[in-house]
Amino acid sequence: MEKFDLIGIGDPFLDLVAHIDKLPPSNTNCKMKSHCFQGGGPVPTALVAATRLGLKTALIGSVGDDLFGRLSLSDLNYNRVDTSHMKVAKGKKSNFCICMTEEAVNGKEFVVFTGNADEVTPSELDVDFIKSAKMLHCGLMNDTAVKACELIHFAGGKVSIDAPYFAEHVYKNYKHFDIFICSEMYYDKMCLALSLEHNDYENNLRSVQKQGPDIVIATFGEKGCKGVYGNKYFEKPAFKVQVCDTTGAGDVFHGAFDYYFLNGFSVEDCALYASAVSAIKCTCPGGRAGIPTAATVDKFVNEGIIEYGDIIERVKHYENGIEL
Repeated sequence: MEKFDLIGIGDPFLDLVAHIDKLPPSNTNCKMKSHCFQGGGPVPTALVAATRLGLKTALIGSVGDDLFGRLSLSDLNYNRVDTSHMKVAKGKKSNFCICMTEEAVNGKEFVVFTGNADEVTPSELDVDFIKSAKMLHCGLMNDTAVKACELIHFAGGKVSIDAPYFAEHVYKNYKHFDIFICSEMYYDKMCLALSLEHNDYENNLRSVQKQGPDIVIATFGEKGCKGVYGNKYFEKPAFKVQVCDTTGAGDVFHGAFDYYFLNGFSVEDCALYASAVSAIKCTCPGGRAGIPTAATVDKFVNEGIIEYGDIIERVKHYENGIEL
């Protein structure tokens, strides 16, 4: 059986990335300054980042047999993410998202259509396939994801989680995670829901750590990230770049962190380099076009220089559309 470094479990999206000056009032028109289609979804995009950096990855999830599903799979294949364990649901619709970035206010909006493709069930998981991986990356924690976590832990692997929103399916499953990385939205809502002092970052993150994951990190966009591991606490500032689009920034951070972790980097260096990958991505439109190679990241971290080279070719690829 073919072995993988990182397996993700989560359904893909197809994203239409539309760059506009500013959202118009109701019943009026505005022109797009640019647009492109890219594959999306938190876990799939994390895998694309990890693959681009050098890991061998595969995705478990489902799509419909519609055009958007075929394009989603095509983009994963373009990015060398294995899709042999993807489920294609006959007669069902796939996930679709319109990502609008507003130049005038440096903002963005997502208009999301959630498809109705049948989920992968626990009984459909390939046990040997999952147990052969070094790490599992999760998003939505349903029964299938929980079983996958148990399988990979039984085999001695690790589990990372993308936690964008403070939701029961996440905080009820802390015990299943080794690497817990949450968004600013998750952190803020957690503090509010549990009556925590917002600025007591270390103790708040340790409250999660005590329930399972050894590594707990919260990302705060342009304010950087803060984390705990073992008995240590750290803070890392964000890299300063000319931002084009922050779509997928957190997704890419997760995939990059997993890459550097599996390559033996310290936790703090994993966070540093993941921040660099995310920053470089944000200089290009969409969630995937701007993802750099490991060599590009090294130069950026060490010299502050982004060598675009093949990134430009990726941007052009997406501007031309996704080929079936």
